[in-house]
Amino acid sequence: MVAFCVVSSDVGAVALGVNRASLAFTDVLRGGYAEDVITITTDSEDPVQGELLLEGEAAQWLSFSDRVFNFSRDNQYQLHVMVQPPVDTQVLDYYANLTIITSGLGRTGSGLMGTSTRASFRVPILVSMTGTERLACIGGGLTVLDTEEGRPLEFEVGIINRGNVQINPNITIEVYDKLRSQLIENLTVDFGRRIQPTRSETTLKSVAFDLDASQYWAMVKVPLCDYADLQTFDVLAPGGIKDDGDFLRIDVQSWANTGDIIPVKAIFRNKGERGVRAVFKGTIVRADDRQIVKVIDSDEYIVAPGTTAEILTYFNPQVGGQYVVNGKVFYNNKLTVERSALINVNGAPIDDDSSFPFLIVLIVIVIVILTMLILIKRKKRALGQHR
Repeated sequence: MVAFCVVSSDVGAVALGVNRASLAFTDVLRGGYAEDVITITTDSEDPVQGELLLEGEAAQWLSFSDRVFNFSRDNQYQLHVMVQPPVDTQVLDYYANLTIITSGLGRTGSGLMGTSTRASFRVPILVSMTGTERLACIGGGLTVLDTEEGRPLEFEVGIINRGNVQINPNITIEVYDKLRSQLIENLTVDFGRRIQPTRSETTLKSVAFDLDASQYWAMVKVPLCDYADLQTFDVLAPGGIKDDGDFLRIDVQSWANTGDIIPVKAIFRNKGERGVRAVFKGTIVRADDRQIVKVIDSDEYIVAPGTTAEILTYFNPQVGGQYVVNGKVFYNNKLTVERSALINVNGAPIDDDSSFPFLIVLIVIVIVILTMLILIKRKKRALGQHR
């Protein structure tokens, strides 16, 4: 929600914008902590000075990133509002009123006399106390960095504390080989610091693994937040060049008929510094029983740096139904994440007996040839008897 307060004078109109009409801190523990952000904007190209006025029974528990600040049209201000009630606070609802007010925006008149204009906006604040602890958090923003042989592996992950108690969650990293068939390393570390309720924090962890030069997969988990994410990374030989590709998607037509020849395109982008040889491999299975109806192994494509290629193969369905295309792109001894797409096929099954007319023709031709051979042989025998 965005609220505006527009003031007008002889020097023009100036708008004060506030993106929150009110703030509500709920389920706050006694002696706990909560935080929120208000974005303050204006249409003034010149810097405007803002100040805060505060009143109400919860006012003494509130603090701010700044009580006096500057902002303009191109430089909005993020006001952080923090609440920390004392440990002996009763479990009740408490209120405060925050007024955001500008300094004089302009002056009319001449000399020492005249009038100035100020804009203000009031934001009601609710602080609702509880005596029940609540654990909740969200993980995200995983980044696993490439590294060189002999150097540590670094990864970054973010946590948002949605509960009302401080947390320092454990983080598990599992390292798998290129094919994700073998677990090579497994380590658990903590976040590194306690995260206050309602706050979002990011940590950069460095772990020492003895990994040879190759491609690997890292599964990073934060069990407390029920979070897990998978990313690939490279361990390079010192001074080595990284091959980097992105399997964007599989393009297929959504609907087709039995007997159609359907193009299946794996869209692959080469983000590296040199050309790569890319092949699309996978399967096409029936959605109902997962029966494999086609194994995909495309031709090899040369993909230049910074370009996107359509790696093409075809599918000729003989039976109606829904099919799932799954596959990965293999490039320069590396592989991508798996992508999938759906194909819906209409139409009756194409019988194997469709080749029956051809067989009849073939049998007739064979009979004709045999008949001619017999006739030729008889004729030769008759000529021999006349001699």
